[in-house]
Amino acid sequence: MKAYLGCDIGKTRAENQDSIRAENYPDGVLAIVCDGMGGMENGSVASKIAIAAAEDYFRAAYRIGMTDAEVCDLLRSSAADANQKVYRAAVSSRMRSRMGTTLVGAFVRQETACIVNIGDSRAYLLPKDGALRQLTTDHTVVQLLYEQGMITAEERATHERRNELMRAIGVTSRVLADIQTIPLKTGDKVLLCSDGLYSMVSLSDMERIMRDTPAEQVPDVCIAEANAGGGRDNISVILLTDE
Repeated sequence: MKAYLGCDIGKTRAENQDSIRAENYPDGVLAIVCDGMGGMENGSVASKIAIAAAEDYFRAAYRIGMTDAEVCDLLRSSAADANQKVYRAAVSSRMRSRMGTTLVGAFVRQETACIVNIGDSRAYLLPKDGALRQLTTDHTVVQLLYEQGMITAEERATHERRNELMRAIGVTSRVLADIQTIPLKTGDKVLLCSDGLYSMVSLSDMERIMRDTPAEQVPDVCIAEANAGGGRDNISVILLTDE
């Protein structure tokens, strides 16, 4: 598997609060996107702490030949360690300011992708012979309202509470992570991103880019389209593929 990365400040933010990483392993690739919460102090610090902690924890405990269930457990523990690190940094800071960040991560091997997410950064799957689909569920107020039937799918994109997270790394001492394993076939592609991409680029346009653009250019083209659409947030993209 190969990973192609891109990260951009966008056109309206004063700083880039996103952090992204991808690390090759003998039998797969670990990729992580963290989006520091712009409405909170030290969002960029939170994303940096979280991504380093999650990556370090995973690396220290991973061994070749782990089952998918074991990898998922390790991803969950890595996210929990990241949460603790950010939470402790917030508590010990002089201003005692809150810190928060989203986290979406994937360990992708030839036949499976194990995915963890907290917040509203997302993972998508583009099957070789199917339509692009969202794998993760956003931990947001508007997603809950949608699931309760109080708003439509279309209203989620413009609702006044669309940026309110119900779960995030570092806000409380413990946080619940979603974990899943997705089967992969040759030619399938996994994409991780922050909301700076999907809030600016439609699902159909994301699919078009992933299908029609050489893999190594996908992050840059996604970022360019997000900026062309307004670039209202930081934009992070990781494409994972066997191409």
